[in-house]
Amino acid sequence: MNSKNVLLIENSMVDAILIKDALQQNGKLCNINLFEDGPEAITYIENILLNNKNEIPDLIIANEELIKCNGVNLLSKIGDLNNFYIPVIILTSSESYLQPHFNRHTCCYLNKPLEIKEFLRVIKEVKYYWLSLVN
Repeated sequence: MNSKNVLLIENSMVDAILIKDALQQNGKLCNINLFEDGPEAITYIENILLNNKNEIPDLIIANEELIKCNGVNLLSKIGDLNNFYIPVIILTSSESYLQPHFNRHTCCYLNKPLEIKEFLRVIKEVKYYWLSLVN
């Protein structure tokens, strides 16, 4: 597997560290760009697309509960960018029974497990599926 580019948008540093560690395990490295809020990440993607760089993310993992731009708003902003498709995984720690906000850019909407072992297992499965099988 070639090195994959992952854009991680997570405002919880503990969760970000766990996600980064899970993505780097098994010797299959990922280039991970971490942003703590959505607007910074959108600017990053826009700059990559404008400069035609090869760093376009293979996967975006975003926390739904971002402060400045929540996961739903982030998806709408990503939808405004043209001529690309990047799978987006939305993570939530909400216990809400509301329906997930799927749109044409959301591939998966996952609850963050509270137990660390389970959290790492979920992220490893995301990595395997979206960065090995699909991408």
